Amino acid sequence: KLLMIICPWKDIMRYAPIMPGLEEAVAAVNALTEYEDKKNYPLSDGNRFFIAVQGTKAPDVAEAHRSYLDIQYIVKGKEVVGWADLDACRIQGEFNEAKDIGKYEGPFEYMTINEGVCYVAFPEDAHMPGRHLDVPNDFVKVVVKLKVK
Repeated sequence: KLLMIICPWKDIMRYAPIMPGLEEAVAAVNALTEYEDKKNYPLSDGNRFFIAVQGTKAPDVAEAHRSYLDIQYIVKGKEVVGWADLDACRIQGEFNEAKDIGKYEGPFEYMTINEGVCYVAFPEDAHMPGRHLDVPNDFVKVVVKLKVK
């Protein structure tokens, strides 16, 4: 099973063989000239990406998806992401099939993701994006949603 990938955005294409739709998504993201909060961009085959201009929050519960993987690319600023293998987590409530999201508690590890870096959260990854462990900060990121085949 695959677990979360963390790499510079400029290197993400090395993973194209295991992520159908990645090439189209990277080309579209790289063509952006502005980053408008909550703006959604459709891609082919039900894939999409959106922009998030936010402030970090304290850790709480994580999320995981079954139908899509997330590629979260920090364009400006930084965030801390919490991560745990989904098998080690406990779901909180019911998985929302319509929104492809479940909320989870677990034994999380925390990593700082700096500007220019991205991470890929697969269905096996419980992830808690947009967090801080000490001082809140602002960030701009692109979240790519690619359908799991």
